Amino acid sequence: MNEKPEKLLEINHLKKYFQVHKGLLHAVDDVSFSINRGETLGLVGESGCGKSTTGRTIIRLLEADSGEVIFNGENVLNFDRNKMKNFREHAQMVFQDPYSSLNPRLSVFELIAEPLTNMKEYQSDRKKLDARVRELMDIAGLSRRLINAYPHELDGGRRQRVGIARALSVRPDFIVLDEPVSALDVCIQAQIINLLKRLQQDMGLTYLFISHDLSVVKHISSRIGVMYLGKIVELSDYRSIFDNPLHPYTRPCFLQFRFQRSELRENASS
Repeated sequence: MNEKPEKLLEINHLKKYFQVHKGLLHAVDDVSFSINRGETLGLVGESGCGKSTTGRTIIRLLEADSGEVIFNGENVLNFDRNKMKNFREHAQMVFQDPYSSLNPRLSVFELIAEPLTNMKEYQSDRKKLDARVRELMDIAGLSRRLINAYPHELDGGRRQRVGIARALSVRPDFIVLDEPVSALDVCIQAQIINLLKRLQQDMGLTYLFISHDLSVVKHISSRIGVMYLGKIVELSDYRSIFDNPLHPYTRPCFLQFRFQRSELRENASS
């Protein structure tokens, strides 16, 4: 008998609006979904559909206008400062642009160590801090010779590995991955995706993977949600949504993707 998956995160009727010159922009408009512990939910949609805003609102980099974000049974939107500090140790974010998201004045060591300096076990033990940073570099596939390098001295793939190591430093359960490979070359994208999949398997991580690239989402997601104009218009397991998309918005996007993939295979075999 199969055990029922454990729900880690539940989003209920989440709304985030922005004031613009024409009135209110409904960036996230009554969005609801859940993510089981250890799974990856892919969130896809065109630019401006609200997918990145959804991720940032979930972890309260942006404040929601209404709704619920239930994490481990508690509503994150009601957390005070102390509870938010604890939540930050369980939920992290990796951003789209690994250069702009890293402080250019900090070395690789300082960037990875920064979240740890707020934790008591590392504040008075420099050797323990050094060892943890080096361990995280190994986990993220970063050569230790880069420990004193600065972001401008690294390529995009290595900068993103620094961002991943930094997010892992506090041993989170849940990571929002906001277009984490869109700024990278295709071969580097594959390396980062494989790294994320390995980390998930080794550490039991749960991901919300935000992207506009269907081929990337297909390779990492167990379920996929499609956003359009601030709403989730379709949500299903990846096989169903690729093979039989149902919504009028979703259907042409996925059918076009399947056609392009088929055309690539035919060209490769000819």
